[in-house]
Amino acid sequence: MNKKSGGNLFLAGIFGAIAGAIGGLLLAPQSGKETREDIARISKELANKMKTKAVDTKKMVMDVFGETSQAAVDKYIEIKTAVTDKLAALKSAGDNIDKDKYGEVVDQVVDGFKDDFKATKAGAKKMAKLLKNDWNKVKSALS
Repeated sequence: MNKKSGGNLFLAGIFGAIAGAIGGLLLAPQSGKETREDIARISKELANKMKTKAVDTKKMVMDVFGETSQAAVDKYIEIKTAVTDKLAALKSAGDNIDKDKYGEVVDQVVDGFKDDFKATKAGAKKMAKLLKNDWNKVKSALS
């Protein structure tokens, strides 16, 4: 293959990818607004089914962050919300979410908050473990 035909093949690949992306957007079954509404609805359903009692939440926050300050509680809730939002987006996109996929989502989200666990070295691991223990609630909420 000479340089000219290799370049043409590369350009054809680029144009094919662009055409595919445009076609996907044009043939998408829902508008962006509808998709965002679906994600918000699913996220709210997940959050409602995964709620814990205030006393239990404070115990978990203490275990993860070593304190029960309002900032620690807020961070705990922020991380749980990030997990439910990501799950909702995956479900809305039609992804199948099993226990392994859920574990991957938890690990990704917790890793994104790793700087928030400076007070306790094991806090991120504890947070991931607590969230992964919610799998049965998540599975019920997703079905």
